[in-house]
Amino acid sequence: MASPEKPGHPEEVRRFMAEVHGLDYIAYESLEQAQNDPDGAVILSGDYGSTVFLTAPARLVSCDTDTLITLVSDLDAVTWMSGSLTIATVAFERHPVGTRVWGAGDVGHITEGVWTHPQWLSARIRAQAEDVVLGRRHRIDGALLRRERDAELGRKRELRTRQPPLVEGLPWDFDISPPAIPLPE
Repeated sequence: MASPEKPGHPEEVRRFMAEVHGLDYIAYESLEQAQNDPDGAVILSGDYGSTVFLTAPARLVSCDTDTLITLVSDLDAVTWMSGSLTIATVAFERHPVGTRVWGAGDVGHITEGVWTHPQWLSARIRAQAEDVVLGRRHRIDGALLRRERDAELGRKRELRTRQPPLVEGLPWDFDISPPAIPLPE
């Protein structure tokens, strides 16, 4: 299974935002370390940490780190479509319940459960992602992921082909890659 060099590495966007707001930034090297802190949290994000897909208090997480890595790849596959576990990341940080998790433009929230981004993820993806985190399923359904990915590809193509390209000769899908972890059958 593919995994980043150092799962749970600190998100530079959140470190910067903590500094700007005069807050401490604490990151953990592992899920286990985060689970040992009552305020430990798991954050899945895309676009180098600027889009928060999912958060959960670490103590509620009933899956392993490899499953979280697969989950962030699946969430990226239906949103940013970067196809990179350097861009779509799993982080373990200190965030008490009731606090925000900063991104560049999007903010996540630490609730007393699994929080998923309501604008970036469909209700069905959100429900299955929660089930993965809570250990009720191993992965989001492959057919659902493919349908959501195809729909998002259609939206991106339609939007991008209506506008002039950023760089002449650049194809509409220049920044879209296959999922970092292949979608299940």
